[in-house]
Amino acid sequence: MNLKQKHELNLRDLGGIQLADGTVPYGRYLRSGKLSVLSPRLCQQLCLKYGIGCVIDLRTPLEIEEYPDPLPEGVRYVQMPIFSDATIGITREKGSDPMKMIQRFKQHPEMLLSQIPDFQQLYRTMVTSPESRRQLDQVVALLRQNASQGICTLFHCTAGKDRTGVVSMALLLGLGASKESIVKDYLLTNRNAFFSTIRKCIGIFLLTRSCRLARAVWKPYMVKRELIEIAIDSYQVSASTSL
Repeated sequence: MNLKQKHELNLRDLGGIQLADGTVPYGRYLRSGKLSVLSPRLCQQLCLKYGIGCVIDLRTPLEIEEYPDPLPEGVRYVQMPIFSDATIGITREKGSDPMKMIQRFKQHPEMLLSQIPDFQQLYRTMVTSPESRRQLDQVVALLRQNASQGICTLFHCTAGKDRTGVVSMALLLGLGASKESIVKDYLLTNRNAFFSTIRKCIGIFLLTRSCRLARAVWKPYMVKRELIEIAIDSYQVSASTSL
């Protein structure tokens, strides 16, 4: 798998991240975006290269139906959606992608601005709403169980940044990683997504001639430090109040 494909997948191994008593082992926890961007052959090569024994899909049932993972036989596949229903700005069901929405609303581009969600509230919801938190805890438990058995697990949503980022946060906190280490890993998504996002924003501007809209659509593709910090703080407060 070449560098371009890794960036398109937003793929990385959490191995090597510093913990209080060592580092995260390599080859146990992989995070990425949706695997449907790969052909079945490339997906098989990915699984063989990293020794992937289990894939946890964090997407909604509709996302999964529209863009299924082309996994090879022998890889365990587990659906554990963080959100049960579509959430604009986070999930990517048909028609919810910003570029497709712009095509629909190109005559009235300002209407799209109302579709940009409150990402701060979405990140709080992922770690504090009963349903999302229950799923989040179950995902982390399965990741750690698999790792204890020597199984490499890849977990992913669509872009590999929001739901996947929050799962990484919860996992790394439980393993003993510092807040700064978690933030540093989270921000790597911007390195992977930067050039493709620039191209999208240029296309949006050429289509709508709206700098404001092009800047606004940047949000669904890139990550901000303050979002994962909100998730960390909300997650820790929620955990302490449940004791």
